[in-house]
Amino acid sequence: MLKLGNIKYQIEKDELITYDMLIDYLYKYISKKYKVKNLCNVELLKKSLDARTKDLAYVLTAVFSCSNENSLLKNKNITKYTTPKEIIELNSLRIKRRFKVLVVGMGPSGLFNAYVLNKAGFDVTLIDKGDCVEERVKKVNTFFELGILDESSNIQFGEGGAGTFSDGKLGTNVDSPYIRFIFEKLVEFGANKDILYEAKPHVGTDILREVIVNIRKHLITNGVKVMFNTELVDFDNTSAKLLYNKEEKIEYFDYLVLAVGHSATSIYELLKKKEVLLEPKNFAVGVRIEHLQNKINEVQYHGVYENLGAADYKLVAHVGNRSLYTFCMCPGGYVVNASSENDSLVINGMSNNKRDSMNANSALLVNVNVEDYYNGDVLDGVRFLKKYESLAYNKYGGFIAPVQLVGDFLNDTPSNKLGSVIPSIKPGYKLGTISDVLPSFVVDTLKEGLLILDKKLYGFASSDAVMTAIETRSSAPVKIKRTDDLSTSIPNVYAIGEGSGYAGGITTSAIDGIKIAIQIIKKVEEN
Repeated sequence: MLKLGNIKYQIEKDELITYDMLIDYLYKYISKKYKVKNLCNVELLKKSLDARTKDLAYVLTAVFSCSNENSLLKNKNITKYTTPKEIIELNSLRIKRRFKVLVVGMGPSGLFNAYVLNKAGFDVTLIDKGDCVEERVKKVNTFFELGILDESSNIQFGEGGAGTFSDGKLGTNVDSPYIRFIFEKLVEFGANKDILYEAKPHVGTDILREVIVNIRKHLITNGVKVMFNTELVDFDNTSAKLLYNKEEKIEYFDYLVLAVGHSATSIYELLKKKEVLLEPKNFAVGVRIEHLQNKINEVQYHGVYENLGAADYKLVAHVGNRSLYTFCMCPGGYVVNASSENDSLVINGMSNNKRDSMNANSALLVNVNVEDYYNGDVLDGVRFLKKYESLAYNKYGGFIAPVQLVGDFLNDTPSNKLGSVIPSIKPGYKLGTISDVLPSFVVDTLKEGLLILDKKLYGFASSDAVMTAIETRSSAPVKIKRTDDLSTSIPNVYAIGEGSGYAGGITTSAIDGIKIAIQIIKKVEEN
């Protein structure tokens, strides 16, 4: 097959563009421009929106087959398209003896790690301290409606990990041959096929929940032992002590994989006790900002385009030695209470697949460096975050989130009424100030940075945009150090995904899970 990129498709204002229309266009474009013989198997590999001017266009990359491929390779715009050798190798990995692996955590890193190890022939047990998706959704809805939190099963913990209640964003700056493999598996398990070609792919929390259930069913069918409401409380070189539905249970293993996520404070404490090498790392703290989605659309699309869907943005401002940046932007989404402890308030954002709510929201974060919090204990970052999460919790008496309008925040005035933007967070919010639940350097950076971002995206700092505090879980405050063979300082124990400090987001976490699975397989083969 061959690959051809930088194909422009001009967008008409009221045009509803379908996948089949684009494929038809590609057939005509490639045939006419490159005089291709016997053109077939045309696929859309990538579609991105060029909105730099008022003349909006899609930029397409296609793959195709034909009878004169060798002669077409003389054209500098056309290259050979083949399956990466890493994927061929991944699909052929097998072990001779059935080693036992315990994987702790059912986020993307744990699920893909378990998938690859199971496929290679390992005896895999996969556990999570939270519930299956079906029960987890019920408990999250109860929390949203009544403010009753289950500390083991919530937006942070449970099958699918924190990403299950998110936009299901799959974008990453990492270049890996495993990305296509991951996306194809997600489609196989129920995600929309558009993630295979959209430049900014997302699954949506509604569809992602179905995907996770299908992955679980596949793993169980193929011999993986799956255990919910099961927490790792201790381990040694060959066994793990689990708390299974409140009863202690011992599980024996050859390899232990920790895929616990960045909010699993108890695991960090356990690893510190075990003298596993850890180090503090930089992270970020901030708020969620909400605007009317139609206002974002008008600015980003240079007008009203009914059929382009919800527009997104990605912004950064440099303020002195700090950065203010948007993160995990959720077009047509909701701000959600992502608390996992009964005395702390944490927020995040999510979107359904259609991204059709009234508001756009994004994390608005300021970098926190190790020197900002480190006093000699590797878990000082955990305590730093806990301090401000507790301040936010106590601000208005529990899980009622502090909310302030951007205009009032910039003028140091408490908010007492809303404008056009209605906060979406549940179980509730209260207008007032957010400054006293944030570090002072975060407040200062927000004030200066908002004005800079407003120049990059008109209306970003509009007076009636709302900010909700506090967002603290964008990345881990601890890194679990890896040795040359990618294990922790205990040779048969591995840490993967966001909780390890080496990944961030669904895709990079899944990549990390695959990478460590391959490392374990190769280690077994070598021995």
